Amino acid sequence: MEDRRAAPRQEAYISAALENSKGRSTIAITRDISTRGLLLLTRLPLEVGEIVKLTAAVGDLQYAFSGKVVRVEPLEVHELWRHKAAITVDESDPALPALHAALAEQPRP
Repeated sequence: MEDRRAAPRQEAYISAALENSKGRSTIAITRDISTRGLLLLTRLPLEVGEIVKLTAAVGDLQYAFSGKVVRVEPLEVHELWRHKAAITVDESDPALPALHAALAEQPRP
């Protein structure tokens, strides 16, 4: 199967605050991240095309950015996280590359 991703992804489980376009807030957890976006798990239903705000922390630093939902997949009802969503972030936003760099500096187990 061919990988059609525009940027390679790095596995990264980071807790994040998530706010949808209607102002509802919840927590989410990232599953992987790239220089152009991320995949996250959340209980909050999201819609393709929706603009969301995320704040993720690595160590003592917080990274806040907005992104556009490009794909949503429902998860099994018995799962803690109900939705998996792919978020793309504008390339001019410095927060996502800074988050990506911070993760790269973290020691590997």
